[in-house]
Amino acid sequence: MTNDLEARLNLIRDVADKVGAFALTRFHNLSQVAIETKGEANYVSAIDRQAERLARRLIKAQFPGDAIVGEEEMGDAQDDYWLIDPVDGTANFLSGIPFRAVSIAYVRDNDPVLGAVALPALDALLWARIDGPLNGTGTISADSGTHPVAFGIGRNRVWPIDHRLEVEAVLEAQGLHIVCLGSCAAALAMVASGRLAGYVEHGTNLWDCAAGHILCRAARAPSSILFEANGKVAAIACHPQHLRESTKGDARSVSAKHIFDPVGSSKFPPGERSAD
Repeated sequence: MTNDLEARLNLIRDVADKVGAFALTRFHNLSQVAIETKGEANYVSAIDRQAERLARRLIKAQFPGDAIVGEEEMGDAQDDYWLIDPVDGTANFLSGIPFRAVSIAYVRDNDPVLGAVALPALDALLWARIDGPLNGTGTISADSGTHPVAFGIGRNRVWPIDHRLEVEAVLEAQGLHIVCLGSCAAALAMVASGRLAGYVEHGTNLWDCAAGHILCRAARAPSSILFEANGKVAAIACHPQHLRESTKGDARSVSAKHIFDPVGSSKFPPGERSAD
C-alpha cells in the first residue's frame, strides 16, 4: 500500500469512530430531534447533516484537495473521492433502535479501496483496505468463528416486492433464516465479521454499501456491487463456508435467481452522484 493510502486508511478509521461517537451522544436526546423526510418514508434529521459535516471537516483537515460525496450534501464524484453515509439506518436511529452505522469509503480510480463501518451503539468499529486484512475493535471482532444461519435482506421501496419475496423464498428453501436489520452498512459488516451468512439488497445507493462491500472483500467474503438500470445499485455478499453443507450444492440455483454474483463489477462509474 502506498503511503498516501496508508494515511487515508488511518484517517477513515478515525473519522468513522469520531462521527459514530458524535451520533451516539445525540442518540440519547432523541426527543429534541426534529424529523424531516426526503421522500416517501425516507427520513433525515439535523443529526444526519451535522454528522456528515463533521466527517467532511475531519477529512478536509488532512486532505483538503480530496473530493467528497455524501448522502446529505452530495458532491462531485471524481476518479478519487470519499463516500459518506453519516447515519445508515436513520429510521432505526430516530426510533431509538440501536442498530445503525456510520459508513465511509474511499474510491481510487473509480474503484473502492478503503472502508470503515462504525456501529456506535454496539461499541464496534471495522475498517479495512479491500485486499485485507479486516480490522476490528470493540464488541464485534473481525472473525466471530461462528456458522450463522441468518441471511440479511434489505427492504426498500425501489426493490420490487415480488422479486424480493422470490429471493427470500430461494434462501429459505436452503434452510436460512431471513432477517432485516434496517441498515445495509451494518448488515454487510455482520457478513464481514461472520455473523450473517450473507446479505442482498437491490435498489440501494453506493454510500449505503461501498464501505461494507470493502469489509466483506477484506474478509474474503465474495461481494459485488451491481449497477442497475434505475441508477441504483444491488449489494450482494455471502460467506459460502457459512452455508449449511446441504445448501452449497444449490449455489447455481441461487445465482440463477440473480441474487448472488461473486464476480460482478465493483468499479464505480464516473459522474455526479445523487440521492434520486
